[in-house]
Amino acid sequence: MISKMIKYYCLVFVGLIFLLQNDSFAQQSSSDFEAFYFDAIVFEGKTPDSGRVDCFIVVPYDRLNFVSVDEKFSAMYGVELSAFDSSGTKVYEEVFSKTIKADDYFSTKGGNAEFDFSQKIIYLPEGKFRIKVVVSDKLNKQQYERSRNLTVINFRNFDLALSGILLVSTIEEINGKYKITPHISDNIGNLNNNFFVFFETYSNTIKHDSIDLVWEVLDAKDEIIAQGVRKRVSANASRQQQFLQIPTIEEMTSGSYVVRLIALKPDTSYNYTQNDYLAVAQRSIKYFRSFAGVVIDDISSAIKQLRYVAYQHDVDYIQSGKNNQEKLLRFEQFWKKLDPSPSTDRNEAFDEYYLRIEFANRNFRSYTEGWLTDKGMVYIVYGPPSSVERQQGYGDGKIYEKWSYRNNREFIFADNTGFGDYRLYRPLSVTEKFQYNR
Repeated sequence: MISKMIKYYCLVFVGLIFLLQNDSFAQQSSSDFEAFYFDAIVFEGKTPDSGRVDCFIVVPYDRLNFVSVDEKFSAMYGVELSAFDSSGTKVYEEVFSKTIKADDYFSTKGGNAEFDFSQKIIYLPEGKFRIKVVVSDKLNKQQYERSRNLTVINFRNFDLALSGILLVSTIEEINGKYKITPHISDNIGNLNNNFFVFFETYSNTIKHDSIDLVWEVLDAKDEIIAQGVRKRVSANASRQQQFLQIPTIEEMTSGSYVVRLIALKPDTSYNYTQNDYLAVAQRSIKYFRSFAGVVIDDISSAIKQLRYVAYQHDVDYIQSGKNNQEKLLRFEQFWKKLDPSPSTDRNEAFDEYYLRIEFANRNFRSYTEGWLTDKGMVYIVYGPPSSVERQQGYGDGKIYEKWSYRNNREFIFADNTGFGDYRLYRPLSVTEKFQYNR
Protein backbone atom coordinates (compact mmCIF):
# COMPACT_ATOMS: atom_id res chain seq x y z
CA MET A 1 0.00 0.00 0.00
CA ILE A 2 1.14 3.54 -0.69
CA SER A 3 -0.07 4.71 2.71
CA LYS A 4 -2.68 3.98 5.34
CA MET A 5 -5.32 5.88 3.40
CA ILE A 6 -4.53 4.79 -0.15
CA LYS A 7 -5.00 1.46 -1.89
CA TYR A 8 -4.19 0.45 -5.47
CA TYR A 9 -7.18 -0.47 -7.39
CA CYS A 10 -8.27 -1.67 -10.77
CA LEU A 11 -8.64 0.79 -13.66
CA VAL A 12 -11.78 1.02 -15.80
CA PHE A 13 -10.82 -0.89 -18.93
CA VAL A 14 -12.35 1.35 -21.56
CA GLY A 15 -11.83 -0.28 -24.91
CA LEU A 16 -12.41 -3.85 -23.74
CA ILE A 17 -15.39 -4.22 -26.05
CA PHE A 18 -17.86 -7.06 -26.62
CA LEU A 19 -21.07 -7.22 -28.61
CA LEU A 20 -24.17 -8.28 -26.73
CA GLN A 21 -24.60 -11.36 -28.88
CA ASN A 22 -21.21 -12.48 -27.53
CA ASP A 23 -21.75 -14.17 -24.14
CA SER A 24 -18.33 -13.30 -22.71
CA PHE A 25 -18.57 -10.93 -19.78
CA ALA A 26 -17.04 -10.58 -16.31
CA GLN A 27 -17.33 -9.24 -12.80
CA GLN A 28 -14.73 -8.99 -10.08
CA SER A 29 -13.97 -8.23 -6.48
CA SER A 30 -10.81 -6.54 -5.28
CA SER A 31 -8.34 -6.64 -2.44
CA ASP A 32 -6.11 -3.86 -1.09
CA PHE A 33 -3.42 -4.38 -3.71
CA GLU A 34 -3.72 -6.61 -6.75
CA ALA A 35 -0.83 -7.64 -8.93
CA PHE A 36 -3.47 -8.79 -11.41
CA TYR A 37 -7.25 -8.90 -11.67
CA PHE A 38 -9.30 -12.06 -11.84
CA ASP A 39 -13.01 -12.22 -12.63
CA ALA A 40 -15.53 -15.02 -12.98
CA ILE A 41 -19.25 -15.10 -13.71
CA VAL A 42 -21.69 -17.98 -14.24
CA PHE A 43 -24.03 -18.23 -17.23
CA GLU A 44 -26.24 -21.05 -18.45
CA GLY A 45 -24.19 -23.92 -19.89
CA LYS A 46 -24.57 -26.04 -23.00
CA THR A 47 -26.43 -28.79 -21.17
CA PRO A 48 -29.13 -28.60 -18.46
CA ASP A 49 -26.86 -29.88 -15.69
CA SER A 50 -23.87 -27.60 -16.36
CA GLY A 51 -22.94 -23.95 -16.12
CA ARG A 52 -20.52 -21.87 -18.13
CA VAL A 53 -17.99 -19.95 -16.04
CA ASP A 54 -16.38 -17.07 -17.89
CA CYS A 55 -12.96 -16.33 -16.37
CA PHE A 56 -11.01 -13.15 -17.06
CA ILE A 57 -7.40 -12.42 -16.18
CA VAL A 58 -6.09 -8.88 -16.54
CA VAL A 59 -2.42 -8.04 -15.88
CA PRO A 60 -1.47 -4.33 -16.01
CA TYR A 61 1.93 -3.64 -17.57
CA ASP A 62 3.19 -1.83 -14.48
CA ARG A 63 2.78 -5.02 -12.40
CA LEU A 64 5.33 -6.89 -14.56
CA ASN A 65 9.11 -6.77 -14.83
CA PHE A 66 10.33 -5.83 -18.31
CA VAL A 67 13.76 -6.25 -19.88
CA SER A 68 15.14 -4.12 -22.69
CA VAL A 69 16.16 -5.94 -25.88
CA ASP A 70 17.18 -3.97 -29.00
CA GLU A 71 15.51 -0.83 -27.68
CA LYS A 72 12.26 -2.74 -27.13
CA PHE A 73 10.86 -3.96 -23.84
CA SER A 74 9.62 -7.46 -23.12
CA ALA A 75 7.96 -9.28 -20.20
CA MET A 76 6.74 -12.83 -19.74
CA TYR A 77 4.35 -14.37 -17.25
CA GLY A 78 2.69 -17.72 -16.72
CA VAL A 79 -0.86 -18.50 -15.65
CA GLU A 80 -2.25 -21.54 -13.82
CA LEU A 81 -6.06 -21.63 -13.81
CA SER A 82 -7.69 -24.28 -11.58
CA ALA A 83 -11.14 -25.21 -10.33
CA PHE A 84 -11.75 -27.12 -7.08
CA ASP A 85 -15.03 -28.66 -5.97
CA SER A 86 -16.49 -28.44 -2.46
CA SER A 87 -14.31 -31.36 -1.27
CA GLY A 88 -11.13 -29.61 -2.44
CA THR A 89 -10.62 -31.93 -5.41
CA LYS A 90 -9.15 -30.27 -8.47
CA VAL A 91 -11.61 -30.75 -11.34
CA TYR A 92 -10.03 -28.44 -13.92
CA GLU A 93 -6.58 -27.10 -14.71
CA GLU A 94 -5.11 -25.09 -17.55
CA VAL A 95 -1.58 -23.68 -17.75
CA PHE A 96 -0.39 -21.15 -20.32
CA SER A 97 2.19 -18.39 -20.80
CA LYS A 98 2.03 -14.88 -22.24
CA THR A 99 4.78 -12.67 -23.68
CA ILE A 100 4.23 -8.90 -23.60
CA LYS A 101 5.96 -6.32 -25.80
CA ALA A 102 6.16 -2.59 -25.04
CA ASP A 103 7.56 0.18 -27.23
CA ASP A 104 9.11 2.28 -24.48
CA TYR A 105 9.93 2.44 -20.78
CA PHE A 106 7.04 4.81 -20.14
CA SER A 107 4.57 2.11 -21.22
CA THR A 108 6.14 -0.53 -18.97
CA LYS A 109 5.45 1.69 -15.96
CA GLY A 110 1.76 2.04 -16.77
CA GLY A 111 2.06 5.43 -18.43
CA ASN A 112 -0.51 4.47 -21.05
CA ALA A 113 -2.60 2.33 -18.67
CA GLU A 114 -1.97 -0.72 -20.87
CA PHE A 115 -2.78 -4.24 -19.74
CA ASP A 116 -2.78 -7.80 -21.02
CA PHE A 117 -6.11 -9.58 -21.15
CA SER A 118 -6.97 -13.29 -21.22
CA GLN A 119 -10.37 -14.97 -21.30
CA LYS A 120 -11.00 -18.61 -20.51
CA ILE A 121 -14.30 -20.51 -20.35
CA ILE A 122 -14.84 -23.44 -18.00
CA TYR A 123 -17.88 -25.74 -18.08
CA LEU A 124 -18.73 -27.12 -14.66
CA PRO A 125 -21.57 -29.24 -13.23
CA GLU A 126 -23.93 -28.05 -10.52
CA GLY A 127 -22.21 -27.38 -7.21
CA LYS A 128 -19.95 -25.07 -5.26
CA PHE A 129 -16.47 -24.37 -6.58
CA ARG A 130 -13.34 -22.35 -5.91
CA ILE A 131 -11.65 -20.94 -8.99
CA LYS A 132 -7.97 -20.16 -8.41
CA VAL A 133 -5.52 -18.28 -10.60
CA VAL A 134 -1.76 -18.12 -10.04
CA VAL A 135 0.22 -15.59 -12.11
CA SER A 136 4.01 -16.02 -12.18
CA ASP A 137 6.35 -13.28 -13.35
CA LYS A 138 9.01 -15.19 -15.30
CA LEU A 139 11.72 -12.58 -14.74
CA ASN A 140 11.70 -12.24 -10.97
CA LYS A 141 10.02 -15.60 -10.20
CA GLN A 142 7.39 -13.80 -8.11
CA GLN A 143 4.00 -15.51 -7.86
CA TYR A 144 0.62 -13.90 -7.18
CA GLU A 145 -2.57 -15.77 -6.40
CA ARG A 146 -6.25 -14.94 -6.41
CA SER A 147 -9.31 -17.10 -5.98
CA ARG A 148 -13.05 -16.78 -6.06
CA ASN A 149 -15.85 -18.95 -4.72
CA LEU A 150 -18.95 -19.42 -6.85
CA THR A 151 -21.98 -21.65 -7.20
CA VAL A 152 -23.09 -23.26 -10.45
CA ILE A 153 -26.83 -23.91 -10.63
CA ASN A 154 -29.08 -25.63 -13.14
CA PHE A 155 -30.88 -22.61 -14.53
CA ARG A 156 -33.49 -24.86 -16.15
CA ASN A 157 -34.79 -26.02 -12.78
CA PHE A 158 -36.53 -22.65 -12.41
CA ASP A 159 -39.45 -21.12 -14.27
CA LEU A 160 -37.40 -17.95 -14.55
CA ALA A 161 -33.74 -17.41 -13.62
CA LEU A 162 -31.16 -14.63 -13.79
CA SER A 163 -27.46 -15.03 -14.58
CA GLY A 164 -24.62 -13.35 -12.78
CA ILE A 165 -24.26 -9.57 -13.01
CA LEU A 166 -21.73 -7.55 -14.99
CA LEU A 167 -21.04 -3.87 -14.29
CA VAL A 168 -20.83 -1.78 -17.46
CA SER A 169 -19.61 1.80 -17.79
CA THR A 170 -21.09 2.63 -21.22
CA ILE A 171 -23.49 1.12 -23.75
CA GLU A 172 -23.79 2.30 -27.35
CA GLU A 173 -26.21 1.21 -30.05
CA ILE A 174 -24.53 0.87 -33.45
CA ASN A 175 -26.57 -0.31 -36.45
CA GLY A 176 -29.08 -2.06 -34.23
CA LYS A 177 -26.42 -3.81 -32.15
CA TYR A 178 -25.10 -2.85 -28.74
CA LYS A 179 -21.46 -2.24 -27.93
CA ILE A 180 -20.60 -2.26 -24.25
CA THR A 181 -17.58 -1.27 -22.18
CA PRO A 182 -17.40 -3.56 -19.13
CA HIS A 183 -16.28 -2.00 -15.87
CA ILE A 184 -14.07 -4.83 -14.62
CA SER A 185 -14.08 -3.84 -10.98
CA ASP A 186 -16.35 -3.92 -7.96
CA ASN A 187 -15.48 -0.27 -7.36
CA ILE A 188 -17.90 2.22 -8.96
CA GLY A 189 -16.41 5.28 -7.25
CA ASN A 190 -15.12 6.87 -10.45
CA LEU A 191 -18.18 6.23 -12.59
CA ASN A 192 -19.32 9.79 -12.02
CA ASN A 193 -22.56 9.87 -13.97
CA ASN A 194 -24.10 6.41 -13.91
CA PHE A 195 -23.40 2.81 -14.74
CA PHE A 196 -25.23 -0.18 -16.14
CA VAL A 197 -25.75 -3.77 -15.04
CA PHE A 198 -25.76 -6.46 -17.70
CA PHE A 199 -27.23 -9.94 -17.20
CA GLU A 200 -29.24 -12.68 -18.87
CA THR A 201 -32.75 -13.95 -18.19
CA TYR A 202 -33.68 -17.61 -18.70
CA SER A 203 -37.38 -18.36 -19.15
CA ASN A 204 -38.08 -22.08 -19.07
CA THR A 205 -41.80 -22.37 -18.27
CA ILE A 206 -43.61 -19.41 -19.78
CA LYS A 207 -46.24 -18.21 -17.34
CA HIS A 208 -46.09 -14.52 -18.27
CA ASP A 209 -45.72 -12.77 -21.61
CA SER A 210 -43.68 -10.09 -19.87
CA ILE A 211 -41.89 -9.44 -16.59
CA ASP A 212 -40.79 -6.34 -14.71
CA LEU A 213 -37.12 -5.84 -13.87
CA VAL A 214 -36.00 -3.55 -11.04
CA TRP A 215 -32.71 -2.82 -9.29
CA GLU A 216 -31.98 -2.04 -5.64
CA VAL A 217 -28.78 -0.91 -3.90
CA LEU A 218 -28.37 -2.01 -0.29
CA ASP A 219 -25.87 -0.78 2.29
CA ALA A 220 -23.84 -2.82 4.78
CA LYS A 221 -26.88 -2.99 7.09
CA ASP A 222 -28.93 -4.57 4.30
CA GLU A 223 -31.08 -1.45 4.04
CA ILE A 224 -32.20 -0.17 0.64
CA ILE A 225 -30.62 3.23 -0.10
CA ALA A 226 -31.73 3.48 -3.75
CA GLN A 227 -34.26 1.80 -5.99
CA GLY A 228 -34.90 1.88 -9.72
CA VAL A 229 -37.98 2.30 -11.83
CA ARG A 230 -39.44 -0.88 -13.22
CA LYS A 231 -38.52 -1.90 -16.75
CA ARG A 232 -40.98 -4.17 -18.52
CA VAL A 233 -39.46 -6.70 -20.91
CA SER A 234 -40.75 -9.62 -22.93
CA ALA A 235 -40.52 -13.08 -21.36
CA ASN A 236 -41.30 -15.09 -24.50
CA ALA A 237 -37.70 -15.99 -25.43
CA SER A 238 -35.95 -18.73 -23.47
CA ARG A 239 -32.76 -16.67 -23.21
CA GLN A 240 -32.47 -12.90 -23.38
CA GLN A 241 -29.73 -10.38 -22.64
CA GLN A 242 -30.76 -7.43 -20.48
CA PHE A 243 -29.29 -4.25 -19.03
CA LEU A 244 -30.50 -1.66 -16.55
CA GLN A 245 -29.12 1.81 -15.95
CA ILE A 246 -28.26 2.87 -12.41
CA PRO A 247 -27.86 6.64 -11.96
CA THR A 248 -25.58 8.45 -9.52
CA ILE A 249 -26.61 7.68 -5.93
CA GLU A 250 -26.01 10.72 -3.73
CA GLU A 251 -26.38 8.70 -0.51
CA MET A 252 -23.27 6.64 -1.27
CA THR A 253 -20.22 7.18 0.90
CA SER A 254 -17.02 5.12 0.99
CA GLY A 255 -17.84 1.50 1.76
CA SER A 256 -19.33 -1.76 0.51
CA TYR A 257 -22.77 -2.26 -1.00
CA VAL A 258 -24.89 -4.82 -2.83
CA VAL A 259 -26.69 -4.45 -6.15
CA ARG A 260 -29.78 -6.62 -6.28
CA LEU A 261 -31.77 -7.38 -9.44
CA ILE A 262 -35.34 -8.59 -9.10
CA ALA A 263 -37.69 -10.02 -11.72
CA LEU A 264 -41.32 -9.30 -10.73
CA LYS A 265 -44.70 -10.43 -11.88
CA PRO A 266 -46.03 -7.71 -14.20
CA ASP A 267 -49.31 -7.30 -12.29
CA THR A 268 -47.77 -6.54 -8.87
CA SER A 269 -48.32 -3.26 -7.07
CA TYR A 270 -45.68 -0.55 -6.59
CA ASN A 271 -45.01 -1.76 -3.03
CA TYR A 272 -43.93 -5.25 -4.00
CA THR A 273 -42.91 -7.93 -1.48
CA GLN A 274 -40.82 -11.08 -1.70
CA ASN A 275 -43.98 -12.98 -2.61
CA ASP A 276 -43.95 -11.10 -5.91
CA TYR A 277 -40.40 -12.17 -6.82
CA LEU A 278 -39.94 -14.41 -9.85
CA ALA A 279 -36.13 -14.43 -9.67
CA VAL A 280 -33.31 -12.59 -7.89
CA ALA A 281 -29.61 -12.05 -8.54
CA GLN A 282 -27.14 -9.87 -6.67
CA ARG A 283 -23.47 -8.95 -6.43
CA SER A 284 -21.26 -6.88 -4.18
CA ILE A 285 -19.95 -3.47 -5.20
CA LYS A 286 -17.71 -0.90 -3.54
CA TYR A 287 -17.67 2.86 -3.57
CA PHE A 288 -14.21 4.36 -3.20
CA ARG A 289 -13.16 7.35 -5.25
CA SER A 290 -9.82 6.82 -6.96
CA PHE A 291 -7.32 9.15 -8.52
CA ALA A 292 -4.29 8.39 -10.69
CA GLY A 293 -4.90 4.66 -10.32
CA VAL A 294 -5.26 4.53 -6.54
CA VAL A 295 -8.25 4.46 -4.26
CA ILE A 296 -8.64 7.06 -1.54
CA ASP A 297 -10.76 5.79 1.33
CA ASP A 298 -9.88 8.42 3.96
CA ILE A 299 -9.94 11.91 2.50
CA SER A 300 -9.20 13.52 5.88
CA SER A 301 -5.86 11.69 6.12
CA ALA A 302 -5.14 12.44 2.47
CA ILE A 303 -5.57 16.17 3.09
CA LYS A 304 -3.28 16.09 6.14
CA GLN A 305 -0.57 14.39 4.12
CA LEU A 306 -0.48 17.33 1.70
CA ARG A 307 1.57 19.37 4.17
CA TYR A 308 4.87 18.91 2.26
CA VAL A 309 3.50 19.75 -1.19
CA ALA A 310 0.66 22.23 -0.55
CA TYR A 311 0.56 25.61 1.18
CA GLN A 312 -1.77 26.20 4.08
CA HIS A 313 -4.28 28.12 1.99
CA ASP A 314 -4.49 25.12 -0.38
CA VAL A 315 -5.11 22.77 2.53
CA ASP A 316 -7.70 25.11 4.05
CA TYR A 317 -9.56 25.35 0.75
CA ILE A 318 -9.69 21.58 0.29
CA GLN A 319 -10.63 20.99 3.92
CA SER A 320 -13.48 23.55 3.73
CA GLY A 321 -15.46 21.44 1.28
CA LYS A 322 -19.00 20.98 2.53
CA ASN A 323 -18.77 17.18 2.42
CA ASN A 324 -16.29 14.42 1.63
CA GLN A 325 -17.26 14.36 -2.04
CA GLU A 326 -16.49 18.06 -2.47
CA LYS A 327 -13.24 17.70 -0.52
CA LEU A 328 -12.20 14.83 -2.76
CA LEU A 329 -13.04 16.84 -5.89
CA ARG A 330 -10.86 19.73 -4.67
CA PHE A 331 -8.10 17.26 -3.75
CA GLU A 332 -8.16 15.87 -7.29
CA GLN A 333 -8.12 19.36 -8.80
CA PHE A 334 -5.05 20.24 -6.73
CA TRP A 335 -3.10 17.25 -8.01
CA LYS A 336 -4.21 17.71 -11.61
CA LYS A 337 -2.47 21.10 -11.59
CA LEU A 338 0.80 19.32 -10.71
CA ASP A 339 0.42 16.49 -13.26
CA PRO A 340 3.50 16.49 -15.55
CA SER A 341 1.64 14.42 -18.19
CA PRO A 342 -2.03 15.52 -18.15
CA SER A 343 -2.79 13.63 -21.37
CA THR A 344 -2.17 10.24 -19.69
CA ASP A 345 -4.04 8.33 -16.99
CA ARG A 346 -1.09 8.45 -14.61
CA ASN A 347 -0.11 11.44 -12.51
CA GLU A 348 3.59 10.89 -11.88
CA ALA A 349 3.85 13.67 -9.28
CA PHE A 350 1.02 12.14 -7.26
CA ASP A 351 2.57 8.67 -7.50
CA GLU A 352 6.03 9.84 -6.49
CA TYR A 353 4.76 11.85 -3.54
CA TYR A 354 2.81 9.00 -1.97
CA LEU A 355 5.51 6.45 -2.71
CA ARG A 356 7.81 8.64 -0.63
CA ILE A 357 5.20 8.72 2.13
CA GLU A 358 5.03 4.93 2.03
CA PHE A 359 8.81 4.67 2.29
CA ALA A 360 8.89 7.14 5.19
CA ASN A 361 6.22 5.19 7.07
CA ARG A 362 8.18 1.96 6.66
CA ASN A 363 11.61 3.30 7.56
CA PHE A 364 11.39 6.38 9.78
CA ARG A 365 8.69 5.67 12.32
CA SER A 366 9.73 6.59 15.87
CA TYR A 367 7.88 9.14 17.99
CA THR A 368 5.09 9.42 15.41
CA GLU A 369 4.13 8.09 11.98
CA GLY A 370 7.10 7.97 9.64
CA TRP A 371 5.81 10.65 7.30
CA LEU A 372 5.55 13.09 10.22
CA THR A 373 9.11 12.61 11.47
CA ASP A 374 11.90 15.01 10.53
CA LYS A 375 13.57 12.33 8.44
CA GLY A 376 10.27 11.61 6.75
CA MET A 377 9.78 15.31 5.99
CA VAL A 378 13.19 15.65 4.35
CA TYR A 379 12.81 12.41 2.39
CA ILE A 380 9.36 13.34 1.08
CA VAL A 381 10.42 16.86 0.00
CA TYR A 382 13.85 16.06 -1.45
CA GLY A 383 13.82 12.32 -2.11
CA PRO A 384 16.57 9.82 -1.23
CA PRO A 385 19.97 11.33 -0.35
CA SER A 386 23.01 10.54 -2.46
CA SER A 387 24.97 9.56 0.66
CA VAL A 388 24.37 8.98 4.39
CA GLU A 389 27.05 9.29 7.09
CA ARG A 390 26.56 8.43 10.77
CA GLN A 391 28.92 9.26 13.64
CA GLN A 392 28.93 9.84 17.39
CA GLY A 393 29.21 13.42 18.59
CA TYR A 394 32.03 14.59 20.81
CA GLY A 395 31.02 15.45 24.36
CA ASP A 396 27.26 14.84 24.15
CA GLY A 397 27.41 11.18 23.07
CA LYS A 398 24.56 11.66 20.60
CA ILE A 399 24.44 9.88 17.25
CA TYR A 400 24.40 12.27 14.30
CA GLU A 401 23.36 11.35 10.78
CA LYS A 402 24.19 13.49 7.76
CA TRP A 403 22.24 13.28 4.51
CA SER A 404 24.00 14.74 1.48
CA TYR A 405 22.45 15.59 -1.88
CA ARG A 406 24.14 16.21 -5.24
CA ASN A 407 23.27 19.92 -5.23
CA ASN A 408 25.43 20.43 -2.10
CA ARG A 409 22.37 20.42 0.14
CA GLU A 410 22.98 18.73 3.52
CA PHE A 411 20.77 17.80 6.48
CA ILE A 412 22.03 16.67 9.87
CA PHE A 413 19.80 14.73 12.27
CA ALA A 414 20.54 14.07 15.94
CA ASP A 415 19.27 11.06 17.92
CA ASN A 416 18.27 12.82 21.14
CA THR A 417 17.20 9.74 23.10
CA GLY A 418 19.40 6.93 21.79
CA PHE A 419 16.33 5.07 20.55
CA GLY A 420 16.28 6.29 16.95
CA ASP A 421 14.44 9.52 17.78
CA TYR A 422 16.19 11.56 15.09
CA ARG A 423 15.34 15.26 15.01
CA LEU A 424 16.54 17.82 12.48
CA TYR A 425 19.68 19.45 13.91
CA ARG A 426 20.84 21.56 10.97
CA PRO A 427 19.22 23.40 9.27
CA LEU A 428 16.57 24.02 11.87
CA SER A 429 13.66 23.85 9.45
CA VAL A 430 12.59 23.05 5.88
CA THR A 431 10.71 25.71 3.94
CA GLU A 432 10.72 24.21 0.43
CA LYS A 433 7.89 22.09 -0.96
CA PHE A 434 7.92 18.81 -2.86
CA GLN A 435 8.40 19.23 -6.60
CA TYR A 436 8.33 16.46 -9.18
CA ASN A 437 11.67 16.47 -11.03
CA ARG A 438 11.94 13.57 -13.45
